[in-house]
Amino acid sequence: MKVQRVETSGELMTNTYIINEDTIIDPGEGIGEYIPKDKEVVVLLTHAHYDHILGLSELNVKQLYVHPLDVEILKDPIKNFSYYVKKPFSWNNGWEDITETFEVIHTPGHTPGSCVIHLENYLFTGDTLFYDSIGRVDLEGGSFQDMKKSLKILKDYLLTLPKDTIIAPGHMALGKISDVMEFNSYLK
Repeated sequence: MKVQRVETSGELMTNTYIINEDTIIDPGEGIGEYIPKDKEVVVLLTHAHYDHILGLSELNVKQLYVHPLDVEILKDPIKNFSYYVKKPFSWNNGWEDITETFEVIHTPGHTPGSCVIHLENYLFTGDTLFYDSIGRVDLEGGSFQDMKKSLKILKDYLLTLPKDTIIAPGHMALGKISDVMEFNSYLK
């Protein structure tokens, strides 16, 4: 599996991942610079906040996969916060339940439908887990209690994987599970 990370969505520096040149995870604004408009792509979302979805309008989306609990966020510029950054965006072009097709761990806390996507030796953690931190829980739909439960489930899952599995978050640096387990105090 070939994975390319590109930083998108301006100052927020969202990590967008291009998998084998035909699958996009969390397409931030600017992804169109890396993918030809006429190329059909499959899109996987870890969650539906604006910095992870604004690039949808730049892509020729063949199929979009998202957790059902984030569909309302995806469709609503106020709930996905694109309205507040003066780039109102909504997606009403259809979607599929990511849990029915891909190996995911449902990790509510940042959003109700946040999930971690497991593809080969990568875990795409969105805004659930960063190298040395976690995503915000103080936004609408966020919950610290849910995040605590999700992190416990995720930690147990991480312990079953090879230590060189890559944690690929929605923002900031990537790292091996062994390093993230050592440096992220939320997993202690």
